[in-house]
Amino acid sequence: MDLRPLTVSQLHALYQPSLARDFPPDELMPWSRMEALTQAGQQAAYGLFEGNTLTAYGIFILDPALPAALLNYFAVEPQYRNQGIGSQALAMLRQAAEEQGLCCILFEVESPQAALTPEDAALRQRRIGFYLRCGAQPTGVVSQLFGVDYQIMLLPAGNVPVSPMADGQVAQAMDALYHVVVPKELDQGRIFSDVCQVSLAPAEGGRFPRELGRALTFLMRSRKKFMTESLKEYDFAGAMYMILLHVDRHPGSSQDGIANHMYLDKCTVARRTKKLEELGFLYRETDQADRRQNKLYLTGKGQALAPVIRTRLSQWADQVTAGLSQEEKTTLLLLLTKMTEKKAQ
Repeated sequence: MDLRPLTVSQLHALYQPSLARDFPPDELMPWSRMEALTQAGQQAAYGLFEGNTLTAYGIFILDPALPAALLNYFAVEPQYRNQGIGSQALAMLRQAAEEQGLCCILFEVESPQAALTPEDAALRQRRIGFYLRCGAQPTGVVSQLFGVDYQIMLLPAGNVPVSPMADGQVAQAMDALYHVVVPKELDQGRIFSDVCQVSLAPAEGGRFPRELGRALTFLMRSRKKFMTESLKEYDFAGAMYMILLHVDRHPGSSQDGIANHMYLDKCTVARRTKKLEELGFLYRETDQADRRQNKLYLTGKGQALAPVIRTRLSQWADQVTAGLSQEEKTTLLLLLTKMTEKKAQ
């Protein structure tokens, strides 16, 4: 086995099918972006070969001012998995990093605490265990990139057994490397901070608010994903199903009233109600008491869809609470209702 740098053309040949197969579309950088980064010296790719056959590959993000690189993509070809190739590839990548004058390799692992299912959490924990066996070390740095929560791990270059960087230095390096990863058009002020955040993990005293926020966030994302897929046939997106149900319960609601009640942006409500109207699920009438406002009502088509949406929501609720007893479900609902009532005061 030998590790070889990949040329731009070799990397292009690897993009399809290997990278497209090994990484979800929303995690895969467009080829044009990868090509530009490689040509600018901000990305380097390596392949582990047995003869002329590729067995594994790793792609780094680089910043000449940093002593660390980000392992942005790493995978073993399917036919070579579970044969120790991954461990061998990482060992050789560590050596290559040392030869390039780097002190360590940084990489992201998806947080087990942010997993939506016990199976996903177990899978993420197994990945972390693999990296630990390969000599990687956990750090006190966490990140969020395009809505995904990561823990940052560090793999010392060469055979160095201890971390060459303190957590504060790791956080600074990750922030700089993310500025390379994120397209320039997003790398500006508030927009960049919206899609990318790097921070030191809070002390144990901050565990409760952190875990509470994660649990609520991922429940919301789980419901959004479930409802988007289950209502795809109706051409629904975003908050459309929630607006339809609100109008079903409160005929004659205004857009402003919906926005205030549901904590939604007024522009979002305006776009979604317009789409619902175009699809024939609701109609509007001018409010005679205030002609600047419109009252919203469901059409017959919308009234027929409301119970379908409620059935789908019940299916989602059954899925996420499948491990709870009826007593636990009742307690959970009471506590959440108490929280929302407190928020409304």
